[in-house]
Amino acid sequence: MARFDRELAAGWDDNDDPMSDHPFGSYYHWCALLCAFAEAALDHSLLPPLRLDAIRQDVEASLPGLRASRALLTVIPASLEEQPRIVELLHDDNLSRLRRIHRAFGEALLQERSSREIDSLDV
Repeated sequence: MARFDRELAAGWDDNDDPMSDHPFGSYYHWCALLCAFAEAALDHSLLPPLRLDAIRQDVEASLPGLRASRALLTVIPASLEEQPRIVELLHDDNLSRLRRIHRAFGEALLQERSSREIDSLDV
């Protein structure tokens, strides 16, 4: 997320580079990572119910876009017309939603790590 924010602030040339190139390569990687966490949260109880409930609407609203961004990294399209338009990915509410999801997963993972470190001291 930080890398994408830095690259977006620095601007970019809209030339003939593939969509997964700078600066949007980091955006797609960020979204692919969030997609994996979102799917794990919804399907495999990655987050406790209380934490998931706090971001469930954001996760469910973002998941189609996250999957589309992940597909840009993992699927070879039959044509360029199948790729999402950059302007559709960068709506203010979409970026705000992704930042909230990012923050929630980060806090949950840090809390889990701290918990495991404390548990290991008890052994």
